[in-house]
Amino acid sequence: MNMTRNITNDTDSFPGEKENDYLLDSCPPAKRVTPLENVTKITALLVIIIASLVGNILVITVSRRNRNLRTIAYSFVINMAIADLMTTVINMPESVIVEIRNTDQWFPGEVGVVMCKFWPFLQQVCAFCSVLSLLAISLDRYFAICLPLKRIMSQKLSRVLILLTWLLPVVSSAPMFVANNVVEISGELLCLEVWPSPFDPVKAHTDYTIILFVLFYVFPLTVISFLYSLVIFKIWRRRVPGNRSTVTIEAYSRSRRKALKVFISIVVCFALCWLPYHVTFFLSSYNEIYFNCGLPRDVTFIAVFFSYATSAFNPCIYLVLNKEYRTGSKRLLYSCCCKGSSTFHPERATGTSGHSRIRASQLRAQISVNIKSPRVRIARFRRRRVDSYHEDLSKGDAFALPYRSARAEFESENCRINK
Repeated sequence: MNMTRNITNDTDSFPGEKENDYLLDSCPPAKRVTPLENVTKITALLVIIIASLVGNILVITVSRRNRNLRTIAYSFVINMAIADLMTTVINMPESVIVEIRNTDQWFPGEVGVVMCKFWPFLQQVCAFCSVLSLLAISLDRYFAICLPLKRIMSQKLSRVLILLTWLLPVVSSAPMFVANNVVEISGELLCLEVWPSPFDPVKAHTDYTIILFVLFYVFPLTVISFLYSLVIFKIWRRRVPGNRSTVTIEAYSRSRRKALKVFISIVVCFALCWLPYHVTFFLSSYNEIYFNCGLPRDVTFIAVFFSYATSAFNPCIYLVLNKEYRTGSKRLLYSCCCKGSSTFHPERATGTSGHSRIRASQLRAQISVNIKSPRVRIARFRRRRVDSYHEDLSKGDAFALPYRSARAEFESENCRINK
């Protein structure tokens, strides 16, 4: 997340020589940071680091210990938690060190040059992987809720999507190996974005900023908003299955509102937290003073802080609004705090996935009796299984297990019975 200023390289000489100093003559004087401002920034960063570490470690640990969470839908959540955890460990400590030292001075020597190229690259890969994981989650939810009878999101496809969430950021961040370098300005070594010849530094920086903005903000935000709009519309127009008592209708209405909260929280959190980050890059691209002198430290801090905040908000959304994670985290924390109850029992959790398996087994027993035609059996199974899935939503979990595993079990048993 290298957001320091850029240097215009008008000569063929390598950056870092005395001709770069003239660029600072027209720069406004740097604002003096008061001790109170410094302590406030450091405290805010430490709060985000602690919240992100605790939240993402909880998500990963609960997912590994709860068998109900070892599904395709939750594999994308785990992938996002890993990316957010790496962002916390790799990106945030650097910002804390910068605020403590109150300077952006970089490491000297060959080690400094290598770190200047590799470290911002790794930071950007982790951050953008988290963004693409949100996109993969929205795609999986669309397939599971809007197209519940089609086996689109297979195990193989989910692995391909997870691989792409890492591969695309790696490819798009590769130019940083060329552009980033250590530059000496006014006696200080800084890690800056310096596009060498034959690139035009202004045009290269602007074009690269636009590409990243489209790939990792405009496109994901548009697709996520569109898919979740379709999902919400599908849930909202779905009629209550079975007996339409007042209690059932109220429960289903609550489930709709809870699913709406989950999806809106994801979209709003992503849109608001990443917008300042991209706006600052556009300011540095289209403003000559900001391009040569860099943005004010306060503006840069706010943009970076909100981009870091997504790593803490993402796990909080699932730990608070997802019943499986909420139950699993409570049991995990209880087992850590109380020595006499250290065993975790996922089968006792009150999540919707356990109910799905029970209803699926009961459904197989019911439809295997007094029905002769296999087509009738499969048709009734599909209809009841979809109703069962929407009953899962009435439990308040927008990540309820899809119908697929139960349907596969039924069709396998159906073939065995027919033999």
